Amino acid sequence: MFYDEIIYLFLSLILWGAWPSQEKLPLSQIFPFFLFKEAVWFILVQRLFATARDSLQFTLRQRQLLKWALVFLFLDVALLNLPAYLPQEFWALGLFLHYLLIGWFFAGRYERRAYLLELPTTKYISSQLKLFLPALLPWFLAYLLESSLSKLYIRPPEVLFWPSFLIILAVFFPYLAVKSWPTKIFPTSRLRDLIENYLRRENLKLGEIYLWLPFEGRLLTAGVMGFVYPFRYLLISPGLLSILTEEEVLSVVAHEVGHLKNRHLLFLLMFLLSFILILYFGLEPGWLLFLSLFPYPEWFLSPDLKFRLWPEIGMVLILGLAVILYFRYLMGYFMRHFEREADLYALESLGSAQGLISSLEKIAYISGLKKAPSWHHFSIEERIQFLRKVSERPELAQAHHKRLRRRLLIFLFLTLSLILSGSLADGKALKTRALQNLYLGLERRAEKKPELLRGLGDFLFSQGLEREALKIYEKALPRSPEDPWLLNNLAWLLLTAKDQTLRDPPRALNLAQKAASLETSPEILDTLAEAYRQAGKLEIACQYSRKALTLAQTLKGKDLSYYHRRTREFCEDAETSL
Repeated sequence: MFYDEIIYLFLSLILWGAWPSQEKLPLSQIFPFFLFKEAVWFILVQRLFATARDSLQFTLRQRQLLKWALVFLFLDVALLNLPAYLPQEFWALGLFLHYLLIGWFFAGRYERRAYLLELPTTKYISSQLKLFLPALLPWFLAYLLESSLSKLYIRPPEVLFWPSFLIILAVFFPYLAVKSWPTKIFPTSRLRDLIENYLRRENLKLGEIYLWLPFEGRLLTAGVMGFVYPFRYLLISPGLLSILTEEEVLSVVAHEVGHLKNRHLLFLLMFLLSFILILYFGLEPGWLLFLSLFPYPEWFLSPDLKFRLWPEIGMVLILGLAVILYFRYLMGYFMRHFEREADLYALESLGSAQGLISSLEKIAYISGLKKAPSWHHFSIEERIQFLRKVSERPELAQAHHKRLRRRLLIFLFLTLSLILSGSLADGKALKTRALQNLYLGLERRAEKKPELLRGLGDFLFSQGLEREALKIYEKALPRSPEDPWLLNNLAWLLLTAKDQTLRDPPRALNLAQKAASLETSPEILDTLAEAYRQAGKLEIACQYSRKALTLAQTLKGKDLSYYHRRTREFCEDAETSL
């Protein structure tokens, strides 16, 4: 009923939370641009709806409203960097909703659908808002639950928390939704008795049957919510009831019962759970695999060795694209065929499709939307044509059922394979390979700048990657043989490496002597003292250690306790050896 809203809300939260942070723009620059953008939004949506020629074009443009709202939210994030000032996710929801409210205002003023003409603009906006609010409920409930658990210092594993939350929400959400929407219990009447008799015949229990009253009940729609009794409801709009005969109403009810009997709502829950699990188990391994295999890792870095933003931006865009492809196309394919299966259930349970066909024709005539496409429904024209074909050739129904079940099994197999592959991936090995590729990029970017190569070597050495650091130092040395700090740091690695096979004290002594001849500093003298100690020249080591301490005492910011300890160790060793 509000699938588009949920998808676009999800995209807005991804955009707000995952877009890489940049430098804050001054508010003096943000404010005028924000006002200009608001003016453009007003003009855009006014023209969008004012120029719609008929109900079909108006409906198609109304569906574009969510897309345009997301584009303008993208401007807030990517150009104005508003998340830097307003990091909480509810600001994303608030901004997104404010774009929709402006759009609904103009949609209400220029409404083209006959059954909603002359509806006051305030009623139009309030009805849209009431329809939209249940789409916000999952986020609000998740936010409250996560905040409460965090205050109690409880952090359940995400792989259990989110699927469990989604399952519990799916059970109780229909109750929350019908309480949020304007509804009224379907009054006792001959028509209600007819519906209840049909439900008993189909052995189906509902929590309640409601009249659905948004837009003053003028919508031409019906729906079913919930898969667990008593939180399972049938909703029918008075506008639909006003144009249908009893036979046609029963055929619409049979279609909704078809969704329940074929467990379509459970399948939708399965699609949501599958996406969460694919993201949880596949997102990090996929990202690390990309970092590992990308053939030009130097592109990740700017000339001054700062990480560029484009990989993170690409990740956000790919994630957004994955949401669209998964829900709009993959899940949309199954949803359209679930609708067709529900149509077939009405035909099979009532013995004829005539009531459903005539109800669809009436809806198409009044709404003017006979050929309107939808990603989650076949068009009314396509549905009518298929029902007529199946009425003439009943074997088509069984062929449809078998094809749908076969494709569901293929989906389940591929989904389980993806989840299993992600869960079994060697995360540690992938991280190591990704780091190695990033180091390669650093090396390529820095190879023409010896001082950057030395800095890279220092970083690798500090991370315990001694062999990689040695390789970088060796590459930098021919390019900068007179760099005292390069000589010093390479000497220190050759003296102190945890990997004993990397140690080379005689060479380290030569390097340290050359470094000390080029520059005198406490660190370089300390390295030279260590080199003499490992060469067995303990008295000389003691002398250079004292020089390092004396020099450190004349300089600010030096760790004197370190140099005192080192001098004591070196000189005690020298005295012991006498």
